Amino acid sequence: MPAPMAVRLESSIRECPTAFELQAALRQVLGDGQWSSDGWVLAYRRDASAANADRDVSLLMEVVDPAGEHLVERRISATQQDCPAVAGAMAAVVERSLRTLGWTRGEPLPMSARQTYVVDSRKPTEPVSQPTAPLPVARERPPRLIVGVGPALGISPRTGTNLLLEARVHAGGPLYLQVGGGLLSGTDSQAVGAGTARLTSRNFSVAPLAVFVFGRMELAGGPIALVGIDDGSSTGLDQGGSGYRATLAVGATLAASLRLSPRWRLSAGLEGFRAALGADYAVTVGGKRTVVLAPSSWTGLAAVRLEFVAWQ
Repeated sequence: MPAPMAVRLESSIRECPTAFELQAALRQVLGDGQWSSDGWVLAYRRDASAANADRDVSLLMEVVDPAGEHLVERRISATQQDCPAVAGAMAAVVERSLRTLGWTRGEPLPMSARQTYVVDSRKPTEPVSQPTAPLPVARERPPRLIVGVGPALGISPRTGTNLLLEARVHAGGPLYLQVGGGLLSGTDSQAVGAGTARLTSRNFSVAPLAVFVFGRMELAGGPIALVGIDDGSSTGLDQGGSGYRATLAVGATLAASLRLSPRWRLSAGLEGFRAALGADYAVTVGGKRTVVLAPSSWTGLAAVRLEFVAWQ
């Protein structure tokens, strides 16, 4: 188990740099050391004032001493191509800042940024900084639009094996609105007397989701509605024909996503539905009205998706 860090990190930024990358860079310049919740803190967030804030990964970072006083504040300009070097640049700023207080590697960190260090026996240095009002640590902005595509397997013939295309739009806070549908149609059939009734179905879903972040993992869940557009026909019966109907099923969905990079992620999910609305299909057999291809009372769907952050 790694030794404790000498500087505590405060940020909700998950990528560029990751907490692991920054911890490794800090250990290179500071070494390991004991710390507690009231020790030195490195707080950092995206720099909203950067010229290309939507496309780059510029940071605003500050080093705060155990008393809450700010030793240094720096802006680090960077793009996605600079990501491998961002953690090292931040660690270098931390080391230089501490050395201005007289700290050297191997010694415990100073207890305060206002400590006076003696350069010679006659004159002390001036305090490095004066206390300033702390800056809030802003949360990283959630992606505005995520698009996903992947295979799905349903437990009813109408959902069947399909290829899903979904889009998730950020609605505010942890809430997203997800819409999607199968790119392929499902089919079902039923033998009725000497004839056959057939059904072709296309399904579309809409779901308000709550999304929660745990490191590189995201967990999403919420209610979901499944709308089906069915095209039915019959052959070999007393009265053949065709027609359309719409069905509605409601249920719940749960999905987990793993971020592979700032833009790409892999997701797996389960959806369960209960039939709510839908007209009957009826055919005439021997002069008698017979209902066929009734919607399943319950149905489920499992899917795996490759997702892309289309709008950050």
